[in-house]
Amino acid sequence: MNRKLERNLVFIAGIWQIIDGLLTILVYGTLKKIEGANLIENTSFAYMKAMESVVGSIYIFIGIFGSILIGLGLFNLVCAKKYIKDDQVHVKVAIWLLVCGVMSYFIMDIISVILYMSAGMIMLAKNKSIKKLMIRGNQQIGGIS
Repeated sequence: MNRKLERNLVFIAGIWQIIDGLLTILVYGTLKKIEGANLIENTSFAYMKAMESVVGSIYIFIGIFGSILIGLGLFNLVCAKKYIKDDQVHVKVAIWLLVCGVMSYFIMDIISVILYMSAGMIMLAKNKSIKKLMIRGNQQIGGIS
């Protein structure tokens, strides 16, 4: 059974996560850094140092979060290319896609939720069909012998 649809959905989701991670780091991180710099301007030295520490920590968190998104996107691109094969049952990959969908739900990345959940559900449904075809093929071979 052809797995082209699932591969394409996972490939698109992986590219989206890479773009999302880059946007998180470059746009959101930069905006938070500028916002923090604007808070620091007209304050005392002690408050300025404290705010600088907080803003730096937030920027580091945003950078780590964006890097994780990029890493997941790259991993899913490899998964789409290497592990999703035609005419094979893929239970672990389908569960991984559903887990990615749930994680995306918690971080409110609706595009990723739709892509990963769709790919995972389609993969599980096709797994059922492939299993039935494999059983039917084994019975026919066994009956002929």
